[in-house]
Amino acid sequence: MGLKDDKKNVFTTIGAYTSMMQAGNMPDESNLFPSINNKKDVVPYLLDVLKVVVGTDALQQLTGELFTNLITKIEPNFKSGVKKQLIQSNAGDTMPDFNISVPVKDIDVFGKYKTNPASKQGSLIYGQATSGFDNVAYNAIKNGSSVFGGILSIEYDSALDELVFKPIGGSTSIGSYLESFVDEMTLIDKKAFMSDAMNLFYGSITASQNKTVEQAAQELQILKLIEQLINDNDSFEISPEDYDAILQKAQELINGIVYYDLGCGVMAANLSLDGMADLIANISGSTDPFQVSNRVYGTVAESTKDNPEVSAANKQTVKDGFFQKLIDLITQTLANAITTTPQIRTILAIYSSFQNGGIPQIGNPLDDLKKFKIFIKCNLNVAMAEINKFIYNIVITYLIALLWPVIQKVIREKINQYLGVIKSLAASKLTG
Repeated sequence: MGLKDDKKNVFTTIGAYTSMMQAGNMPDESNLFPSINNKKDVVPYLLDVLKVVVGTDALQQLTGELFTNLITKIEPNFKSGVKKQLIQSNAGDTMPDFNISVPVKDIDVFGKYKTNPASKQGSLIYGQATSGFDNVAYNAIKNGSSVFGGILSIEYDSALDELVFKPIGGSTSIGSYLESFVDEMTLIDKKAFMSDAMNLFYGSITASQNKTVEQAAQELQILKLIEQLINDNDSFEISPEDYDAILQKAQELINGIVYYDLGCGVMAANLSLDGMADLIANISGSTDPFQVSNRVYGTVAESTKDNPEVSAANKQTVKDGFFQKLIDLITQTLANAITTTPQIRTILAIYSSFQNGGIPQIGNPLDDLKKFKIFIKCNLNVAMAEINKFIYNIVITYLIALLWPVIQKVIREKINQYLGVIKSLAASKLTG
């Protein structure tokens, strides 16, 4: 039996057990989910199983879990994965003494450092700790120099618009230094992570950063190529159709009005920067998945208030489409956090410099995706394994909750059947 049939039988079996408990009709085996035919991406299949077991509101519950419990658990595994990719043949050598100069645009590929952390936009996209890498790098650009974690001196060359890095560590070995650098990082800052994911949906922050369509389009191209790598496509080619869609999406993000087909026709969504800031302020400190998911879903009504007839046409369908899309963007944000952020780009620059006499090997971020393919793909595998495991454990919890009453019912029926046989035998023995 093939993978497609195995997937199909899972839905059929779940439907049969549900029907058994509800005394309803048996499921229609021909009612196939699109994820059955998807051989590579596990997440859509797990989401379909979750919807069948729990109902469509499960997507909202899962989103709350991803925004709270997932991102508080995955940091150690992410760091371990990054460290493994930084092991090189000269790891035992004493760390060389040289400066590493990199254009700011090659480090900060999404233009974060053009935004002041003290601004409303900056309060969303920077990590909460002032000692975090992005805050330190921004201070270096603003003030001329700064130090990250006691292990890296950062200076800014305004004439060349370059960041000049000087590793600090004395006689520390290359391997030990790179491990220390990763230890100092915060790969997933909860507040910034939530902001990034929600901004991918609404573009509220992007629209306020004075970016050009070309800049937004390049950022979307990077995300598209990362999405392809997640799906084992390493062609590093974007089709003309996808590029046209990227340009359209970039224009929408710049305008702050995005268009989605969430199941009931195309709907325009516009969440103001104030609305985004209010949302993040209310959910970033919460550990309650239900409170978070309810707040997040509240943005649908706020962002579509100008076309209520579309959003109200079928609320449940729109709700499912919203959370399905948002879960995809959360996955994308996780992938980006360990592949293309400034601190990851910086450690790649330092790592490659240790192999090339102080000359970093990073440049155009689109080209670097191919150049550092192994590093990026391995980190993506860690990210996808973590999110797959997290969703899988939730699915299993709900499956057990579904199966336990079924098992009890079957056991009671068998016990009653056996008791009937025993009574029948006993009665015949007494009258025989």
